[in-house]
Amino acid sequence: MKAKKKWRFWALLLTSAMLAGSLAACGSDNAGEGQAPETESKTESQAEPKEELEADTDDAGDDEIVKLQMLSLPSNSSGVVEGWWAEEVKRQVGVTIELIPCGDQGEQKLNALMGSGELPDIVCFKDYKQVENAVMGDMLLAYDDYKELLPDLYANAEIPLRYAADKLSCGKGKAYTVGTDAKLFMETRGDKEPWLRYDLYKQIGSPEITSLNDYLSVLQQMQEIEPANADGQKVYGLSIWKDWDRTFMCLAMFAGKFSGVEMIEGTLVEIDYNVNPPKVRSILDEDSLYLKFIDFLYQANQMGLLDPDSMTQRFDDATNKMGSGRVLMGLGNWGVSDFATPEKQEEGIGHMPVFVKDSPTVTEGLQPIGRTWTVSVSKACKNSEAAMRFINYMFSFDGAMLQRNGPKGITWDVDENGNPYVTEEGYEYMQDGKKELPEGKGLYDGCPQTWAALHITTQNPDLNNTPIGNSFWEKKEYAPKDTKLVDMWQEDYDAVDSIDYLTKNNLLIPFQFVGYPILTDDMEQLAARVGDVVTTNSWKMAFAKDDAEYEALKAEMIEKAENIGSNDFVEWWTGEYDKALEEASDYLE
Repeated sequence: MKAKKKWRFWALLLTSAMLAGSLAACGSDNAGEGQAPETESKTESQAEPKEELEADTDDAGDDEIVKLQMLSLPSNSSGVVEGWWAEEVKRQVGVTIELIPCGDQGEQKLNALMGSGELPDIVCFKDYKQVENAVMGDMLLAYDDYKELLPDLYANAEIPLRYAADKLSCGKGKAYTVGTDAKLFMETRGDKEPWLRYDLYKQIGSPEITSLNDYLSVLQQMQEIEPANADGQKVYGLSIWKDWDRTFMCLAMFAGKFSGVEMIEGTLVEIDYNVNPPKVRSILDEDSLYLKFIDFLYQANQMGLLDPDSMTQRFDDATNKMGSGRVLMGLGNWGVSDFATPEKQEEGIGHMPVFVKDSPTVTEGLQPIGRTWTVSVSKACKNSEAAMRFINYMFSFDGAMLQRNGPKGITWDVDENGNPYVTEEGYEYMQDGKKELPEGKGLYDGCPQTWAALHITTQNPDLNNTPIGNSFWEKKEYAPKDTKLVDMWQEDYDAVDSIDYLTKNNLLIPFQFVGYPILTDDMEQLAARVGDVVTTNSWKMAFAKDDAEYEALKAEMIEKAENIGSNDFVEWWTGEYDKALEEASDYLE
């Protein structure tokens, strides 16, 4: 029987697209979960960091608009932010934001800025170690010293601030940073990876998938039906990229999710949720999901399913191929909506989630301390009060509602009962991402893809405790009906969406809540050295010419990694993780 429809596909895409920050980076579960296709590409800059700081920071008076520079490691964007979001921030806070370009060189850019002794006005760090280094270098302001300017921050991010003071202050006991996107409530709806061209999958009879490698024969059959896109370009099963890699092939993280395994970026470990209690193991263990993923890629390449450009292309190149109909399987939903336009969906064409039968999907659980993407104000900031006003606005419900849903009165509003709803015009902006709002830019590209202060499930007490993400709101009668594509999927899965299906079948497992271990300098260097070997050999293995070369590269990778000290890292990290699990209860409400 068909499940009752309580959501609308395009409304869900809006919420995904507004998940600023997680969008292009893969630093945490949020990196792939609910991520939307990017609308702006990463931009690299060859300018010296010091020159950027001297040229672009304004010292504004009380009645002037203050320009604040921000380095956001999760960001895809650069330059002065313009459009509807920027105009509202200018009115409410009196600031404009300029994003320093970092491309896929964000960590190098951060290190160069820290080496110069001055950070830009606002920094969104990627991990706790970066915060510690900045605190030790006396480069950050303490939020505690500006409490009178930060009522919303302290009201809505008390736990992340407490964690920062306890764990990230180098013993100083003050909050020099704050975790973003803190999650106190679980999602009740949404979609999960992986995504397959569902129309082609249906054409081949919707074969049952019981393992990761089963996708290969399915993709091969789909490729035979559609070997080229509408423009005559070759279609591949998979198209991947390497510019997100750190200590391993980053895209393994997304395959891990629908295989019941959490992979910890920047480390050499994965956590297997297929056993109880979850087991920490090396990514180089014979039974690791990571090695299974590399084998999956190797087999895909042998079958002609892996895009040969994968080793040299960037994220934008791969997602553009997805959008032009050249990719049959997405490990995340990047580029999905670029291809599956409303018109195509009405024809039943597009990508939808297709899961491994009976395999658990791991999802981000409660994370009251926020993500490891934390936000700080620099001591070098020439107008610290303006920066603090901006931080406070971002953590306010007004700021969060703007970031997640667009401008009030245009894309959304509040009814006579105090409940938020998407306007009829709002749906038009959702469905046509290029349609400009009155103050400029489309709904998606008008909001900077940086960091999200409050999680989409955060309940707004001013709006009857309704979650701030519009995908959870009740729909008006004019809301677009589900498309033929979505109807087909719902009929087949007897569910409203992925979360509904996985929950009904007891296949959705939240990550354990834990503050992940902060790497010591020695462990950070060890992980980096091993990671160079792992990433290099992993890519070579994926494109090995035959089984003999593949096995030789695999043996070489494991031997070199162990000689450098990969097992020592895993042993250290596991011990620290166990301690962090014990301390986690201190931050659960």
